Amino acid sequence: MIPSRMAPLHHAPEHHTRPRHARAARSARIRGLAAGALVLVLVACGDSVSVRIVEPAEGAMLEGGSVLVTLEVSGLTIMPAGTMDPGTGHHHLVIDGILPVGGLPIPTIAGTHVHMGQAQTEYELTGLDAGEHMVIAVVGDGSHIPLDPWVVDTVRFVIE
Repeated sequence: MIPSRMAPLHHAPEHHTRPRHARAARSARIRGLAAGALVLVLVACGDSVSVRIVEPAEGAMLEGGSVLVTLEVSGLTIMPAGTMDPGTGHHHLVIDGILPVGGLPIPTIAGTHVHMGQAQTEYELTGLDAGEHMVIAVVGDGSHIPLDPWVVDTVRFVIE
């Protein structure tokens, strides 16, 4: 049954409020917790795994049909395919295509999916037609399965 009347709210009298020094101490604790959380976030971000396409630059206008793709990683070691040690992986490139299916080996498809299984950090794309292109770098484990969480980077450029 729902009561037909609600009891009035009672407010604590002024003399029951916290003393000024108690409020200041609580405020300082909250600031300390916030600062600690910020340090925790910065440490976690510093340990993250990433790949970056260093060259070509995003939006680059390039001449000719050949492009050198240069990659760098942070938070893991690039090793030859087949290496299943924790914290390792190797590069794959997807040229003008879409990301492969997660949880399955990244395919090697001529002209679209490039497998860099010898721990290379550079690859020369040749025979690119004039126009817009996109390259996605994907780091896979020793059996070519994309790392989880995904470690990817994308760059778009134009061949003139």
